[in-house]
Amino acid sequence: MALNNSIKSIARLPINITINKEDLETDEELPLTSKSVNSNETPKRNRNWKQRIGLASQIETGMKDIGVYIDVNPHKEKKGNEESVVSNNHSMAGNSPVNNADKLMEKSVIKPGFEKLDCVPQYSANIRQRKTERRKEADKTKGGKWFNLPATEMTEEKLRDLEVIQMRSILNPKQFYKKNDLKVVPKYFQVGTVVDSHADFYHDRVPKKDRKKNLVDELMADADFQRYNKRKYAEIIQSKPGIRPQKIKRRKMVKCIMHV
Repeated sequence: MALNNSIKSIARLPINITINKEDLETDEELPLTSKSVNSNETPKRNRNWKQRIGLASQIETGMKDIGVYIDVNPHKEKKGNEESVVSNNHSMAGNSPVNNADKLMEKSVIKPGFEKLDCVPQYSANIRQRKTERRKEADKTKGGKWFNLPATEMTEEKLRDLEVIQMRSILNPKQFYKKNDLKVVPKYFQVGTVVDSHADFYHDRVPKKDRKKNLVDELMADADFQRYNKRKYAEIIQSKPGIRPQKIKRRKMVKCIMHV
């Protein structure tokens, strides 16, 4: 008992031990109670650890938010020889020309008048069928070098007008015209209307009642052309040699013998 009382009565002084950074291998081994560390500041390792275990408020997919499930307004951007399709996120759907119904229906199989067809047209045609279709399309026009002149439907009035144009040298003998390239009526042609100038309204204009539908009617209504035509016709008849009366009698005799 006396030994225990002697031990309790001994006064022990506190021992303070200070550890510097030089005594440690790394900074992470510093104790929290050391004077070098402020009690208000938390170490960086703990802050990063709290951020790692925080709950995610959104999912990062690596794609831009376009606001809709499907992008209906893509446009192509050329980078060198490659084409990359980029979604147009900032353009409005109503202002884009892609939403035009006519442009969207260009490549559609069902077109206006589809219900009137006897059979459904073939979607994928053969090479031979494509060639025949190209020939048909090429025959409809003369070509780009001839300003795509169409093969206009021929009528009697248009045929007469084309024949008059081919014989244009007899219309005006004082005017020289080049020789025709074709001996037949052309297949590709167009009919236009001459628009009068507003400045010539009073002194150089043909009234509507004097206008004709085609070129032949205008020539028949022209008095100068009629006079010239009658004179030339009379000259041609006079230039031909007359038929002798003896030949006429012989022809009549031959006809009678043939009938008998």
